[in-house]
Amino acid sequence: MSESPRIAIIAGQLVVGGAERQLYLWLANLDRQRFEPIVLTLHPGYNDFWEKPIEALGIPLYRIDRSTNRLSRFREILSILKYFNPHLIHGWNLFSGVYAAAAAKLLRARSLCGVRNTYATFARHKLLAVLALWLSDGFVVNSNSAAAELRARLGRRNKAVYVVPNAVDPIQGNREELRRELADRYDLPEQALWAVSIGRMEASKRFDLLLDLTAALREKDANLQLVLFGDGPERQSLERRALEFSLKEKVTFAGEVPQASFWLPAFDLFVFASVDEGLPNVIMEAGAAGLPIAAWKLPFYEEILEDEKTGLLVEAENLPKLVEAVNRLAHSRQLREQLGAAARVHILRNFSLEKYVAAMTAVYTDLLKDSGKRAGAD
Repeated sequence: MSESPRIAIIAGQLVVGGAERQLYLWLANLDRQRFEPIVLTLHPGYNDFWEKPIEALGIPLYRIDRSTNRLSRFREILSILKYFNPHLIHGWNLFSGVYAAAAAKLLRARSLCGVRNTYATFARHKLLAVLALWLSDGFVVNSNSAAAELRARLGRRNKAVYVVPNAVDPIQGNREELRRELADRYDLPEQALWAVSIGRMEASKRFDLLLDLTAALREKDANLQLVLFGDGPERQSLERRALEFSLKEKVTFAGEVPQASFWLPAFDLFVFASVDEGLPNVIMEAGAAGLPIAAWKLPFYEEILEDEKTGLLVEAENLPKLVEAVNRLAHSRQLREQLGAAARVHILRNFSLEKYVAAMTAVYTDLLKDSGKRAGAD
């Protein structure tokens, strides 16, 4: 008697973040009559944000003890997967992808490794990258640029590389109500021009440049108020930098706010300075909310935005150019509305949830069809 293929997904963590949100969207929308999923998390005990929503879907969630060494952790993963007997094991990112690929070899399952950053970041983890390239049956990436470099690295090795862009839903909200609530919550000046950025506060996100930008725009009569949603290892140094630049009244550190995109309609523009992304969710969410966007002219932004048509893209890490772009937005409501409207139409058309679910379904189906494993026919 046929049955649905069993899919085990291993997540490195389930914290607030773009990659974790994409996992939730996939789990919430995959066809449960077509696939039977379970999830393993390698980051238990920290009350990760997405754990409860995943369990609320009725999907079994297994927590792998972090206190053990990697070999013991692998044994624990294997003991769970042996009982589940999966047809496909999907490591959602590189770290979990190596566990997934190794387990799949022992259990005669197919394996899939997620690459959710630039190829350069993937290759920087040398041992993990080599193991993934050797062991994994296929890779799923969210940007064409990363896929092209990964295919070049694989050469003649018969490994599938699938491109599945991230998904975004329309983001709507009453601007005035949201603005009043944020103004009260964070003591923001309602008459100022509100700029926003969202992300984990780590070095590659370059939030330091956004502080430099705010200081530069203070001299250009832009009346800009910068709000930063997020937390991370760089937050304290960023707060000190803001004090050193006398930006206490101009920059608001809002902290980590789950589903921060809910607040985007309250803002006037979005600015992002990260130099290491896969396909940045926050850019897509800002566009889906109708915000004009200023960012770098890098491949992973250019896959989402077109300069001067759906956003303003400038030479990477060129602060004066970024200041110029944001200053243009600050002084032209017409430009803000034009770019924001165009970004919304483009992003909702090209990065819909329906396309994402269809693409992920096709990846699983393709990996399973010629696997030699009893997918759907135990």
